[in-house]
Amino acid sequence: MILLEDQYGLDDLVTIDQVEGRIERVNMRTTVVRDIQGRLHFIPNGQITHVTNRSYEWSRALFDVPVPYSCDVDQVMAILMDEAQEFCEDMDYTSSVSDKPEMLGVNEFAESSIIIRFFIKTAANMHMPVKREMLRRIKNRFDKEGISIPYPHRVIISGDK
Repeated sequence: MILLEDQYGLDDLVTIDQVEGRIERVNMRTTVVRDIQGRLHFIPNGQITHVTNRSYEWSRALFDVPVPYSCDVDQVMAILMDEAQEFCEDMDYTSSVSDKPEMLGVNEFAESSIIIRFFIKTAANMHMPVKREMLRRIKNRFDKEGISIPYPHRVIISGDK
């Protein structure tokens, strides 16, 4: 049924029963998945009950960008969309991107930051290369704009004895 239903194919990035990796082989009895550490998993097709395929037709690079509470979130969202649009128009990446970036906005008030969420729809299997390059560009742009990426701070107070 797996083969007939076209749930996945060679080179697809999948998660099958908590095993995440690329499909290397599929036959009538087993599906063979190689994980990111290079380990090969032989999964009996009869035991497969749930498959997540991150390579089927298209993917999405999702970004949760932490910014300080002191920043102007509207300005940061504009900067992020400007950088994302520039990325999508870059000739080295246009074949990896299948739609314009979409800003979702303020997603969370975290312990030490505000989380701004947006995504870029990509070609199948291209979400991770797009995400890595876009994160690099965001960091460089934030440095240029003077926007810091917050991290948790701990204050330890010791009593006098």
